[in-house]
Amino acid sequence: MSIFMKIFILLILFVSLNIVSIYTFSYEDYFTNKKEDIELKDKKGIFQFFGEDFFKKVGYKPSEFIISKNNNLLLLSGTFSSNEVAKQVIDFLKINNTQNINILENSEVSKDLLVQILEITEHLKDNFENGSKISFDGNKLIIEGELKENKYKELIKTAISKIDKYEIQANIYEKQVNKIDLNNENVTKTEDTNKIEENIEQNEKILSKDNVQSIINNIFITDKISFERRSVEPTEKSKILIEEVSNILKQNSNFNIEIGGHTDSRGNKELNKKISQDRANRVKEILESFGIDKNRIKAVGYGNERPIAQDDENGLSEINRRVEFIIGD
Repeated sequence: MSIFMKIFILLILFVSLNIVSIYTFSYEDYFTNKKEDIELKDKKGIFQFFGEDFFKKVGYKPSEFIISKNNNLLLLSGTFSSNEVAKQVIDFLKINNTQNINILENSEVSKDLLVQILEITEHLKDNFENGSKISFDGNKLIIEGELKENKYKELIKTAISKIDKYEIQANIYEKQVNKIDLNNENVTKTEDTNKIEENIEQNEKILSKDNVQSIINNIFITDKISFERRSVEPTEKSKILIEEVSNILKQNSNFNIEIGGHTDSRGNKELNKKISQDRANRVKEILESFGIDKNRIKAVGYGNERPIAQDDENGLSEINRRVEFIIGD
């Protein structure tokens, strides 16, 4: 047998062994129980491996999203490259459903970020009150809400301390517990049980500013103030939401409120500011029509000065176009 024939046979054996190895190797078994290996591929295919892009695509932006708790369910909203990617995110973080998903093809989700917020997301579902949320604006991670029990505070702090590479803003409120001191001279031992229960009930109705803010935020978990096309007039559905805000203000008359109008960056800056001011003024007028003293309400149009998300290349952002209600003293 010639030397060339021997080399040819060895090459055939080498290629055959490689083919068998490739087809029999179990990638699924190899990566079992590795949370960081979540696949995040849209239909066009973004190659990622261990949290890093295999081929880094120029011009891609981080996905912005909000995970909110409402009716004891977690909901995901935000901007993703496809509905498929959004579905993979809710599966990985064990979120119940999506809402208000915007598709932006040049956006990408960091698997490293998802791995880091997994524990916080679990706390959001189990240990926070409704109305709490986790949001990511492309750079900053914001965690806000009221705890179900104050004993969870240290657990949350420990989970937050594990997050690195991202700026974190934590607005976490302890559970407000108001009790009557039965040793207080104002509540004598001669008062009957009904009188004591009445005092406790009245005391519990006195909510803190943070409590009232949380209640108002909860109204806008699934909906937001929207306006008729090219108009400062809120939609009929939004007027119902404004009425809900007025009811809360009536029950908590010791607080004032600021209505902040915001836009995205598309168009003329001064015109955007005027539009946001006009819309804030109109919401103020509607609150007044529901019986709220005008001296308790401040309307401010910020235009595009205070974004909470990154606009796309055309300056558009559904998240930045908003009306905010801020409780004040």
